Amino acid sequence: MKKGWLRHLDFIVIDICAMELSLMLTQCVYPLLFRGEAAAFWQLYFFTPLLHLSLTVMFCTCNGILERGRLKELASVLRLECLVFCVLCFSAYFLRFMPNLPWRALAVYFMFCIPATWALRCLQKFYLKRRYNKIKYSRQILVVATEAAARDMIRIITASVIRNYRFFGLAIIDRPMVGENIQGVAVCADQDSLIRCVMDQVIDEVVINIPDQSGANLKLARTFLEMGVTVHIYMEEVYRSLPNRSVSNVFGYNVLTTAISSISFRQSLFKRLMDIIGGLAGCILTVFLTLFIGPAVFLKSPGPIFFSQIRAGKRGRPFKIYKFRSMYMDAEQRKAGLMRQNKVPGGMMFKIDHDPRIIKGVGTFIRRASLDEFPQFWNVLKGDMSMVGTRPPTMDEYARYSPHHKRRLTMQPGITGLWQVSGRSRLTDFEEVVRLDTEYIANWSLGLDLKILLKTVRNMIKNDDAC
Repeated sequence: MKKGWLRHLDFIVIDICAMELSLMLTQCVYPLLFRGEAAAFWQLYFFTPLLHLSLTVMFCTCNGILERGRLKELASVLRLECLVFCVLCFSAYFLRFMPNLPWRALAVYFMFCIPATWALRCLQKFYLKRRYNKIKYSRQILVVATEAAARDMIRIITASVIRNYRFFGLAIIDRPMVGENIQGVAVCADQDSLIRCVMDQVIDEVVINIPDQSGANLKLARTFLEMGVTVHIYMEEVYRSLPNRSVSNVFGYNVLTTAISSISFRQSLFKRLMDIIGGLAGCILTVFLTLFIGPAVFLKSPGPIFFSQIRAGKRGRPFKIYKFRSMYMDAEQRKAGLMRQNKVPGGMMFKIDHDPRIIKGVGTFIRRASLDEFPQFWNVLKGDMSMVGTRPPTMDEYARYSPHHKRRLTMQPGITGLWQVSGRSRLTDFEEVVRLDTEYIANWSLGLDLKILLKTVRNMIKNDDAC
């Protein structure tokens, strides 16, 4: 079977056909509505399909398309076309790729494109559903399993409304159930009649799920392979508690891979692009802030205006973090004497009320407004940090970590993160910090990053939880 966006190449082609049809309709209707030709409109015939394909691959908009009903499909089309519209407007009017293109022409185009795309997608689903109901075009599958395993499998693999396979039936090997049904799928064989059933019927593939009987699974697989039948063996039962499981090839060995978070190369690339854009913008703002913060810090506490420190990054890799100096020059030497006042047990973090090391006035202000963090945009641009992630610990804090604490360093550290926008000035339980960081890593998405960034900006404006 094809993987990724190629699985739904037919829907991508349909979307492009809907676009081209909508462009032609717009070019015909526009002069009647607005009395004039739409200049530069012809460029959309080439640019729009390329843009649509790029966004479809980047955001995986075709994922789950066969499971979506009509209303969900309409919502999906609206989201995609709104994104295309925004990028087109940005390219045409901000980047000046098509400066002569009337915005009204784009509006008319999308009035045609949205219903046309939705209607053609629904027609394609209707066609596929009827096509796959015919044995000629679908794969006939037999599931060989115990009763309990069969009930669990049927519930999951029949969830899709449109399938390019059909269940010929079930073979239950741990009890006689021939003639019965499990969730609408007929039991057509037992352990004794299984081989004869496969020989006499049209069966393309067999799925074997017999827990704790690897020898029986192997014997059946070899028998079916001799008959030319494709065999799938379910082997994850013992590893079901592991998250984000996938089969990989490592050093030539097929292995079951698991991780706390599963992030694709495409998602990593997009996150890095967002970091580069944010890092550049942040560095420009940092230069501007330095003109005001630098002299204020120096006048209050003569010395460097920037503070650097070695921190533990991804997987514990050491790197140098940068900040505007908000403390007196002897802050690190005085830290040991203040450890008794630390509100975080175990020294996993350092947090005290009314820290005397903070420069009075300017230091308190820039920390409360989070302005001291701005030089870290240089860390983001370099790749040591990300815009959103988990806060990097100092090396002495990292040395005290228990094994489960290291989960929070699975991803690149960030300027802001989930626990910071959850009330960082009130959090003194380090285990709660680890829980929130782990939750962020396990549920990571670009949407979650954007949500955290917006909350961070809101907190900075409201001056909420910034200390």
